[in-house]
Amino acid sequence: MIYAEILRTISVVILIISSSFYLRQLAKTKKQRKLSAYEFTMYITIQIAYLFFAISLLIFIFAEV
Repeated sequence: MIYAEILRTISVVILIISSSFYLRQLAKTKKQRKLSAYEFTMYITIQIAYLFFAISLLIFIFAEV
């Protein structure tokens, strides 16, 4: 059971890091040219995912108290 929790935590960290790199790349591309429909969708989706992750983290931290 503890191994599954460790693997889940590692996967979340990897997903956050990789999506932040992709978000930075999309922001640079947005400054150079207009984003395609797929790129714009990914840009918005990643930002919403970060917002949801932050909200869920806050709920987890404050609900545990």
